[in-house]
Amino acid sequence: MKGFIGSLFRSRVSQVILALSLLGSVYLLAVGRFSDTSALQWQRGHFYGAYFVDDRRLQSIDETPVPPSLAEQPKQETKKRYYSHKSFYAQRARERQQKLQRDGRATTTTAVSPAVSPRRTVNKTENSDTIFFHTAVLITQPKGGVGIRITSLQECGNKRTTKLRIGELQIPLRKTTVHKLCPWFFAPHCSLVGYYATGAITSNAEQPVPLPPHLPEFAEIYDNRRDQWKPLQLIDGRSAPAHSHRLAVCLQPMYLMADWPLIPNFFETWIGNGATIFYIYVHSISEEVDLMIKLYEAQKDIEVVRVNWPAVPTGKGDEDDHNPNNRMYRTEVATAVNDCILRSRATADLVVSSDLDEIIAPLNLKGGKETLFDIIDDHRKVQTKKLRGKVENLPGAFLFRQSFAYAENNWFSISHPSQLSFDHYRSVDYETKVWQRGYRSKVIYVPDRVFRAHVHDVIAFENRRWTTVVIDSDRARVLHFRQVNSKWMARENVTGDSAVLQAAAAGWQASYAARLDAVMKSETVNSQLVGAFNLTFSKPEWPNLGEQVLSEIESCREKNDEIKKDRCVTEWRCRSQMETLRPGQWVEPDSDAAWTVI
Repeated sequence: MKGFIGSLFRSRVSQVILALSLLGSVYLLAVGRFSDTSALQWQRGHFYGAYFVDDRRLQSIDETPVPPSLAEQPKQETKKRYYSHKSFYAQRARERQQKLQRDGRATTTTAVSPAVSPRRTVNKTENSDTIFFHTAVLITQPKGGVGIRITSLQECGNKRTTKLRIGELQIPLRKTTVHKLCPWFFAPHCSLVGYYATGAITSNAEQPVPLPPHLPEFAEIYDNRRDQWKPLQLIDGRSAPAHSHRLAVCLQPMYLMADWPLIPNFFETWIGNGATIFYIYVHSISEEVDLMIKLYEAQKDIEVVRVNWPAVPTGKGDEDDHNPNNRMYRTEVATAVNDCILRSRATADLVVSSDLDEIIAPLNLKGGKETLFDIIDDHRKVQTKKLRGKVENLPGAFLFRQSFAYAENNWFSISHPSQLSFDHYRSVDYETKVWQRGYRSKVIYVPDRVFRAHVHDVIAFENRRWTTVVIDSDRARVLHFRQVNSKWMARENVTGDSAVLQAAAAGWQASYAARLDAVMKSETVNSQLVGAFNLTFSKPEWPNLGEQVLSEIESCREKNDEIKKDRCVTEWRCRSQMETLRPGQWVEPDSDAAWTVI
């Protein structure tokens, strides 16, 4: 018997037959056991053909996860399933179509371009072929030469093509999704997603670049439906031998944001980490938030670039699901992150995408005064891994894992910026648990090495030469502060009364106090810093509406949960229902000026 089995494995034909049989068995098993909840496994920015499901893990996540690879899964007894991505999406499409037919509202399954796979059912609307362009960025291509990369929003399966014109030069454009999959697996009913439109101007560094010596402020995008050329913001993001800034910070689009004490917290903590340029993406903010940003825009030791990322323009009758803003997930934050990475290519050596309530902190648990740059420089000096024994993989990004943290403060109750203090950071609590890569982790990117990035990880680099370095969590990690003590902090082991931020907090406090003092003592500066509705720093009492707005948003999210099985869940649906601040009381950029629509 052993001889018979051995002869089977020694036969190459038999080996192939056996392999195909095993694959067939896995396929049949997969078709019968798929789930509506999926987690993507990826490594080095490349998706694999198997999906991993861990129901208990996903139910514990309240933000967008980027799941880790299988090698990083914890050793615990959980319900796990594997299935083919093709069979999964085919089955999802069939079920969706059958449900629509039962409801009497069947739609056509739209074909997806070859760069976007697999296919999914997309509800067609009158504006499904509309494209919203935001920024055109000139880039240095990975193999030399100059190209163009444009961030845009459009529906999955939109087949329209277009071209860009800079002066007399016309550039044909091809497109690819920012998310890789369309729609994104975490928001399967949100069909308005981020796309890159890309084009080549020259193919190598030796070719002359047929561009004017002084770039115009705007390029032009061709609208083939109206036979018109329309202006589009143009930025020079070509790589430079030296950058004017070491670290840039991208603040993800702020929407329905009224919690103004978080603004100085964000700026001062990152200035303390060495950042000198900030890209602030604005969707909808309160007047107080607007004025706090203006305080930092007026500073001379940093550069602040406000990037308008408002709601996309809508037409008459664009209500409910016909409103494109109700078909995108969280203002399409991942596209904004990639837009910012493109912008920073020419200005900064490194760039990070950050939220307002988190700090990447060197822990210095064994004493010393190690900085964020010290940690990164250590890794940039060494070659980390070999790829197939030929090409050295070098750092293209640095990933920091996170722990929840809490420091009691009075920020919800203060009524003027002069009352804000950083003293509460002198003693903090943080969980001993370190979350896995992709779950709320944050990344410092080398911008011209990244092709696609997610909020919590890198999806793909410009080429396989680059890799992501995961920083030792005992050396530095993301401390994710909550305004209230989170449920994770209540059930996990916690490091209490830690002085890990004590020295840094003293510096943040001194820096903020000096900035505010300069404004309060200068009538000229004070008169120049005026909010959108005439608020000034000299006004003795400011509205502090952050807690009320957060409460209303949370209530709206709970209602949105009732429709998430069939429709895209977005906070834009909450805007018109809010009472604390009505639509006309938000500071919102001009949609028509920020987006070029074809």
